[in-house]
Amino acid sequence: MSEQAVSPEATFSVVIPLYNHEPYIESALQSVFAQTVQPIDIVLVDDGSTDNGLSLARQLLADFPDAIVVRQDNQGAHNAINKAISLSRGSHVAVLNSDDLLKPYKLERCARLFRANPDIDLIFGRVEIIDTDGAFVERNETTDWLARAAAFYRQCGNLPLALLNENFGVTTSNFVFTRRLWEQAGGFSNLRYCHDLDFLMAAARYGRLLYDARGGTHISYRVHPTNTIKETLEKVHLEIAAVIVTALDRETLGLASTNIQGMEQRVLRDMIERKGLASLVASLVPFRRPFEQRGEFYAGISGNRERNATQPETARRERPAAVPAVPMQPIRVAVELSNFDRGGLEKVVLDCAVDFRRCNVEPTIISCGDVGHLGAIARKNGIEVIALPKEDRESFYKSIIRDRNIDIAMSHFSNVGYPVFRDMNVPNITFIHNVYAMLRDKALEDFLIADKFVDRYISVSGLATDYVVQKYGIDRQKIETIPNGLIVDEHRTRRDQQPADRAQFGVNGNDYLFLNVASYNLHKAHYLMAEAMRLILRKRNDIKILCVGNVIYPPHIDRLRADIEEWGLSDHMLMPGYFDDVAPLHKAADAFLLPSLIEGWSIAMNEAMYYGKPMILSRTGGAPEVIEDEDIGILVPNEYGAVTNLDSHVLDRIGYEQRKFQTAPYLAHAMTRFADNRDQWKERGKRGHDKIMASYDFSQVTDRYVALCREVLRCRK
Repeated sequence: MSEQAVSPEATFSVVIPLYNHEPYIESALQSVFAQTVQPIDIVLVDDGSTDNGLSLARQLLADFPDAIVVRQDNQGAHNAINKAISLSRGSHVAVLNSDDLLKPYKLERCARLFRANPDIDLIFGRVEIIDTDGAFVERNETTDWLARAAAFYRQCGNLPLALLNENFGVTTSNFVFTRRLWEQAGGFSNLRYCHDLDFLMAAARYGRLLYDARGGTHISYRVHPTNTIKETLEKVHLEIAAVIVTALDRETLGLASTNIQGMEQRVLRDMIERKGLASLVASLVPFRRPFEQRGEFYAGISGNRERNATQPETARRERPAAVPAVPMQPIRVAVELSNFDRGGLEKVVLDCAVDFRRCNVEPTIISCGDVGHLGAIARKNGIEVIALPKEDRESFYKSIIRDRNIDIAMSHFSNVGYPVFRDMNVPNITFIHNVYAMLRDKALEDFLIADKFVDRYISVSGLATDYVVQKYGIDRQKIETIPNGLIVDEHRTRRDQQPADRAQFGVNGNDYLFLNVASYNLHKAHYLMAEAMRLILRKRNDIKILCVGNVIYPPHIDRLRADIEEWGLSDHMLMPGYFDDVAPLHKAADAFLLPSLIEGWSIAMNEAMYYGKPMILSRTGGAPEVIEDEDIGILVPNEYGAVTNLDSHVLDRIGYEQRKFQTAPYLAHAMTRFADNRDQWKERGKRGHDKIMASYDFSQVTDRYVALCREVLRCRK
């Protein structure tokens, strides 16, 4: 199989139009300095400000060698952006308005998306709202509008049409685009309020748009009294109507035929009438010009034409006050799990609890079983961990909920507290990890009965979501799919550690070493790995697997070790046991291997990505979401085929009883490909690190958990 060529890396320019934003420009620039991928230049154009913002910007950029700062007479934001882009050098451009903030991973995330989608010309993502002081706004008119706009897109499925309905891209600060697109579009049009919407329509016409709905928030959009969009509503509506009229054709909106008809026609009609723009749109249609000549059409409509740039204070006084933000109230959450000792699921609970406090959430962890290693770490971090007694659990549980004023409960693979939550009117969010195919008999019956007591589910992968929807009939609308992530700061210090000594495991310098980090649980496909290794040893002996993990059921593992010895695999399938810190093992290994029969979302997979290791994974859990077209590894098929073919009986039969596997040749071939092309896969593995940093930082995951908690609480109220 030929390997795909890597497209050239994008280089980014950040361009900043500045106008009377002295209070905000420092935080805006700091958000650029904090980018995990730095721009090759920053170009700031001051559009005739009358405050001290320009002087402050010059001071802040004095030590940035590739910064350009220029001043011009007031000509409008579109002109300042175009001027800045003309002075920049990057292949791709990120606009940042001087009152907004880029998230630290914004450019890195876009770099990965452009690399994975070379035909994309413009990327924008989700937006969070902040107030004048930079505080996060949980809910106001702007957040409600954004939620409605995104819901419309999910319903209609046509991105340009949905943006024309409501511009949930919100602002040019959200856009990262190719220089080619900017040139072909003729730059940003002379519109005061809608130059961003017009540019999105140009991007839809001349290139391809990508809305990054899954990658965390891209920017913080500041709502304050001097936002331009808060000026005269009539002028705003006039510009919106002009952009709608200009965009009304198949080529821009990506419609199926030359005539707008069917669903699209109804959507457009309803959209225009709902906005109250029907008569305005009709009056402008006779004056419409071809898209390439839209600048002439906009000339007599733009809100810039009558603007008196010499009276900024008067204009500012006429604007309405900002919509008051709803302050973020603290949330007290009870987190229930079956035990709190070791394991991937338990590590997710620990990571989440530690990060919750950043989001004004106070966790209490309730273990229905043992409290061990990870519970001790949680307590060292000041998190309350409570082990339920074996007797009188319900009354004890109720006292916890009552005494700590618990607002909401989150359950991980455990349902002991369901009756308590119901009786005390505490909403519940239940996680769907890799439990989905392990339920049988009474446990499955209890899961289905308990559905009516669960307000929402969090599923950790798309395959897990598909399973419970198709197999168990759970309402998809109740499920929020949120992948797990990695606490990056926790691993930064470990990355400097020395690699483990391969010789201590009997691994030679020329051996190709796969690391398998998973519990010694036969659902992790240890016998499949053993058969693949037997196939490999017929032709070569330089490939080895280092399996590390804790023992789940000793009799199973005793038999596995005996079989490995009998089959002559002891020197090639190594099982030294559990290691508290696997970072040195990742550094010593060449690649990561996890052909598991079932996963929700593997934390070990995320760790391997962080350490830049190419991976061989079975098509389960989140594996198909992180390995895309063999960019960072190889997906091998599952023994059972489609995920819905799996149930607890199939899982146990394959894991505990089966010794011959149809998929063993696929696994052996993938492992051999890695060993035969070491340098190539080493380079691909490095892209996994890029993916973790851009898409799977645990802080993004926690933000989504907390947002869902607040949504559930609002619905209950």
